[in-house]
Amino acid sequence: MKANSNYIAKLIQKFLRGQETAAERDSIEHWRKSDQRNDDLIKEFRDAKNIEQDLNFFADLDEGEAWRRVGAVRSVKKINYWPFIRIAAIFVLLFGAALVYLRDREVSDPSKVVTNTTVKKDILPAQPGALLLLADGSVVPLESSVRNLDPKVIMAETKSGTAAVAAPLTKSAIEYNTLVVPKGHFYKLNLEDGTQVWVNANSQLKFPEKFDKNERRVILDGEAYFEVSHDAERPFYVESKGNEVKVLGTHFNINAYGHNVRTTLSSGRVQVSHSGHVIVLEPGEYANLVGEQLRKGKADLEHDLSWHNNQFYFKKETIVEITSTLSKWYDIQVKFKKDVALDKVYTGNFKRDVKLSEVLEMLTYVCDLKFELQGKELIVENK
Repeated sequence: MKANSNYIAKLIQKFLRGQETAAERDSIEHWRKSDQRNDDLIKEFRDAKNIEQDLNFFADLDEGEAWRRVGAVRSVKKINYWPFIRIAAIFVLLFGAALVYLRDREVSDPSKVVTNTTVKKDILPAQPGALLLLADGSVVPLESSVRNLDPKVIMAETKSGTAAVAAPLTKSAIEYNTLVVPKGHFYKLNLEDGTQVWVNANSQLKFPEKFDKNERRVILDGEAYFEVSHDAERPFYVESKGNEVKVLGTHFNINAYGHNVRTTLSSGRVQVSHSGHVIVLEPGEYANLVGEQLRKGKADLEHDLSWHNNQFYFKKETIVEITSTLSKWYDIQVKFKKDVALDKVYTGNFKRDVKLSEVLEMLTYVCDLKFELQGKELIVENK
């Protein structure tokens, strides 16, 4: 039992820091799935304000000494019990009683945490919001409210960040609307065929007022996750910078930020093509277009679909790539001090629906950098 608890504790420490190997990740996932309380513990650690104390505790874990200290509490009066209760609670949790720790840890003192983050005014995570540029040139703001649009478009319902756009009844020519999602926002769009599209920050999606009778075609610049309504008679196409994805009904993500286009298939089957080169993807595979080269491989779904699953998941990414993601989500500008190593890679995963300060605080535990937020500018420098 001692060896097992120590092993799990070390795995938790490495997992929270993003330093686990593939085999260790499999072990921790097996442990999480074996008991809901174990999974709750991991989530609590990720949300915790005193994460540094937890990680340092795990790093120095000595079970025998911990139990000795817990036992010593019984013979000492007028003592601060919290450190000992915290240690005991963690061990009890590792032996299957997670709720004790989850209850008691809330009374810890966050003022004892040493921070490497300076935030003068915090920034909220991305919120639902977009602009709908109609084919006739008119512009309609889409927010978390319900509004009726121009009579040419039957309805656009934007409740809870979802727009449902239906087509005009009489037009025969295909005209495209454009959904523009700026930095600091995201949006879910329901197309007239029942297809659902989650559009990430700093992205645009062009879609027709009414799909053609032979095909359904949209154009993406940025990133979006699609759940395509099945229609065997009308395949669904997504165009992105010369890349084309053809589906009948399936779930997939396309990342077309920058010069590359990456298609990741969650379920179903898709065909990706570029300049006459065709690749067919099965679930769990990706196709990556770099320049004129189209290649496929085994996807890391947790990483590629992390934004759709409300997570930041950075896997061997540079601080430039990490802050580029944060820039889109929080609508900030980033400045690096001269001595910051821009080619060093980091790994870590955090919740996405939190304030910027919480993400920066977590980043300080997986990298050797500190952050200062001045208005909308994030300054990155070495610790």
